[in-house]
Amino acid sequence: AWFPAMEENSPILVFIKYFNPNFKYFNPDTQSLEGVCYLYVRKFDKIGDIIPILCEKKNFPSHTHLRIYEEIKPGMIENMKPEFTFQQSEIENGDIICFQKALTNQEVQVYTTAGHICDIPTFYKLLAMRIVVQFKPKYKYRKQEPEFELILNEKYTYEEIEIHRNVILTLIHVAIFLNMDPLKLRFTTAHPTSGAYKATIKSTTTQTLLEMLQATNLSSSKNFLYYETLDISIIELETEVYFKVHWLGTTIKEKTVTINELLKVIVQKLAIPKPTHRIRLYDVLHCKIQNEYNFNDPVDKIQENLTLYAEEIPQDEIELRANDKIIQAFHFTKEPLRTHGIPFKFVLKACELFSTTKLRLRLRLGMSEIEFSKVKFAIIPAVPYAKPQYIEDNNVILSDYGLTDELLGLDHHMAIYIRR
Repeated sequence: AWFPAMEENSPILVFIKYFNPNFKYFNPDTQSLEGVCYLYVRKFDKIGDIIPILCEKKNFPSHTHLRIYEEIKPGMIENMKPEFTFQQSEIENGDIICFQKALTNQEVQVYTTAGHICDIPTFYKLLAMRIVVQFKPKYKYRKQEPEFELILNEKYTYEEIEIHRNVILTLIHVAIFLNMDPLKLRFTTAHPTSGAYKATIKSTTTQTLLEMLQATNLSSSKNFLYYETLDISIIELETEVYFKVHWLGTTIKEKTVTINELLKVIVQKLAIPKPTHRIRLYDVLHCKIQNEYNFNDPVDKIQENLTLYAEEIPQDEIELRANDKIIQAFHFTKEPLRTHGIPFKFVLKACELFSTTKLRLRLRLGMSEIEFSKVKFAIIPAVPYAKPQYIEDNNVILSDYGLTDELLGLDHHMAIYIRR
């Protein structure tokens, strides 16, 4: 015969994995499935015959009650009966056997109530639903807040994300970065192409994490959400009703609060030392400046649902010369309609080469040379669907263009999202 006859009870090579259901520091991510060893077993041996060997491998008492499973494939895990033989269980060379300590009903209840995994089939099921999510600070310029990544379950609801993040960040030292009450955090989705803020996610949403991300990352391999830190609980923020109260004093005469008084409150609130220059207030819609307010304007002039920005007016704008011009600058990506970031006013100085203008722009934006080198510049007419006129020559003088109401566009064509 070409091949020798096989023994009727020939050995079979199987690989062994162990699932540790215990978790440290209340962190479910410390639950693990690890490779332990490989064994040669015989077809007519019983599954229960290897239990003492498995216990020895993990230093368990030999009488420890184990649960044993066959890993057919990640989505198909079958329980194995100790009284069955390996042949009856259809075990063949190269098959994978997983085992864990059997949990009592009380232990199972504790694990389940805490939202942790108590058996191998559930572990594999949840493993298939894990995704890496990047969290970016929504208002990075307000204070130094980090970007970070977490491995989460795509089926998490908003509340479960908060609970999981509280566990991960507080108890596994990532809390060094945020160190916050999870109820004082709020998520915002992003525009799938520009990366601009899209919609704030309410804590009462029934969406799963995957559903939250689907509207954000249609064209990106990265899953990400913006986060912001709140001064009050998100529940309180979403349930409070805001009222406008007019102070009448001792006479029935309404007092009009001016923009100047509002700016004084801002300076006091932010503990800003006495400003060197005058402060201005302007509102923004779709990442473009709509209105700049005068000191004596009443606050009633400010429309609701607009984003407000306050800044010290730059020195070159205060000392504007006769032929200098103030122009609005805004950020976009590839197309002027895909706006993002914070628009601002900028002085085009008379007879200044564009190479010098770009240097002042970079200093105003606080960008590194490498970041700034990725930005293209264009003059854009203030009409819908206007085609940008890109500035390719560093020796041109923008003050010679005879600009009237045009805007200066900063095209971040190589970036997802860049802010001023």
